[in-house]
Amino acid sequence: MQISPIPSAWRSGQEMISAVVLASASSSPSSEQELFRPHENKPLLQWILESALASDLAEVICVIGNLTKARREIRLVDQRLFWYADISGCQQNCASVVAGLWACHPQSQGAMFLSGGPPLIRKELINALIERFKRSSALIVAATLAGRPRGPVLFRRDLFPELVKLRDHDTEHSLLDAHKEQAALVEWYHGASSANGNSGFPQRI
Repeated sequence: MQISPIPSAWRSGQEMISAVVLASASSSPSSEQELFRPHENKPLLQWILESALASDLAEVICVIGNLTKARREIRLVDQRLFWYADISGCQQNCASVVAGLWACHPQSQGAMFLSGGPPLIRKELINALIERFKRSSALIVAATLAGRPRGPVLFRRDLFPELVKLRDHDTEHSLLDAHKEQAALVEWYHGASSANGNSGFPQRI
């Protein structure tokens, strides 16, 4: 296994946080097809990857089934972006989760699973989750919308062994219930004003 070098921005002792984008058929039968659909003249997957790369994430790992199609349609090159071809053909979410964790840098302190798309996946929300992760000892930092877990979830490395043991149709959100006492939530307001009058920005709860 070849280990990618740590980006220079994280060589000064900062915590490395990885992102895993589940974009293969293992995530859901229609996930790949949906992610290649255009959104404002770009594939939805490209919007997600651009938001991740604009944030403070150290690396972005995209688990994809059709790598040839991704290379053809996603016009994006970055030293922090890594493609992982999921050739298992397994129709189970856990297969993509395991593949993404396996590809994370061994010095990464946490893995953020990115799901959804614009407007939920934005660099402001990603950075708010990372900030909360670094300022707390929470095992899980999750985004919520109207009080319900949605979109990105960030797991501390301590939970990686539990993530790889997820059963066939479990999702990464399944661990939230099991560790709700050790989870921190970041409420995301989009299209509605928050208590402080902001729209489209996170509030820590």
